[in-house]
Amino acid sequence: MADSVSGQGASRSYGWLLLGLLLVFLFRVVVQLIQAVSPVTALPSFDTWQSGAVPYPLLVVFQIIILIGCGRVVWSFLSGTVVPSDKKGRFLLIVGWTYFIVMGLRLLIGLTVAPDHFWFVAIVPTIFHLVLACFLLVSGSFHTATGACSVASIPEGAA
Repeated sequence: MADSVSGQGASRSYGWLLLGLLLVFLFRVVVQLIQAVSPVTALPSFDTWQSGAVPYPLLVVFQIIILIGCGRVVWSFLSGTVVPSDKKGRFLLIVGWTYFIVMGLRLLIGLTVAPDHFWFVAIVPTIFHLVLACFLLVSGSFHTATGACSVASIPEGAA
């Protein structure tokens, strides 16, 4: 029982961090939508938020799907219903680090050797890709930190 309670406490701590990352991404989606529909001079222009790699209407659909998926993950963490899985954690860490490194290189290349290429020069979108990569890394860290322990704490014969 104590393992279950401490696991829920850990999941909630990770959940709050994931919620913060989700809110940062939500901010990007909302601000870009505002700039597309009714531009505000106090905010960066629409083009600042858009790399142009994906047409904006399609991008909004993907962003909504990402927000819903991440929201479900956050809810499972905050409600304590997330089930730790070392295998899932390793997968999320591999994908998260790959994503983070690729986006980090995109940012570095855009700031140094390819400042005129539309994809590399898209600094704001790249920063928000790093936010999403961090979401994967935080989630993966939870699973690897607690997944092996939760399996090890199951009494023999109970599984």
